[in-house]
Amino acid sequence: MRRLLPLLVLVFLSACGAMTAPPSLTAAERARIAAAQLELSLGVGRHAASWSREDLVTALAQWHLFRRVDRLEAFAEAPDLVATVQVVGTPDNNVPIVTFLTLGIIPTVGKGYDGVRVTLAAPATGRTLEIRIDQKDLVIIGWGGAVLLGSEEWVRASAYNRRMFDRIASELAARAETIETLPLR
Repeated sequence: MRRLLPLLVLVFLSACGAMTAPPSLTAAERARIAAAQLELSLGVGRHAASWSREDLVTALAQWHLFRRVDRLEAFAEAPDLVATVQVVGTPDNNVPIVTFLTLGIIPTVGKGYDGVRVTLAAPATGRTLEIRIDQKDLVIIGWGGAVLLGSEEWVRASAYNRRMFDRIASELAARAETIETLPLR
């Protein structure tokens, strides 16, 4: 174990990092979410993301965008819509060799692409709608990135703060008219 400790410290120190958070909602986007009250139930099903499914359920429920939002298995009868979530993204930077060698003191700065794909499906009709939320990120690996995590403008890589959930709600509200028609025959 003693021999592994320096390696673990090396990996831990240089793995500290941050990426830019999604932008805050504008007043117009907040108003659009408040105006889009869908009389549909939404069950959140398959979830391929680093954040918990319950965080998404709670965030969407707080916006009151749908009549009911819950985990798919919490519904006794099939909900009007089923959501599947997948996080997509690719870092655009090379392996942070200098950051590893300097134990995170010299950061690696790069760009990346990050996003979420939410697919809504209506079990009654089989129709689907895919919604993508994309953003370009600035990624800082090393202690410099760890310091930035104190700001709301930065998050850990593959982690999301409230802003990503707000972005998802905003995109759902923007497509409210289309979403309402999914379960209609």
